[in-house]
Amino acid sequence: MAKKPGRVGEADIGTAVLAIVDAQPGRQITTTRLIAELRDRIRLNAEDEEQLDGRNDDRFSQIVRNIKSHRNQPGNLIYEGHLISIPRGFRRP
Repeated sequence: MAKKPGRVGEADIGTAVLAIVDAQPGRQITTTRLIAELRDRIRLNAEDEEQLDGRNDDRFSQIVRNIKSHRNQPGNLIYEGHLISIPRGFRRP
């Protein structure tokens, strides 16, 4: 599914994700902390911050979580070998 103009997509956060993970002890981070760190670095619009129906997270946090769920797709940080999925987060190889 293509992102809407003005909204943040997976491709928009890749560089920031890798920089944040690289700065962590052991080069690993929980998904929850990664989302918080990204919110400090990336400008979100109102649509990015809309709560998803029937969920406790917003559109932006779902984009970050999609790094794991889209791991089998070319262009994804895990697929391309830049990140490794670990329980509750990510690690750099």
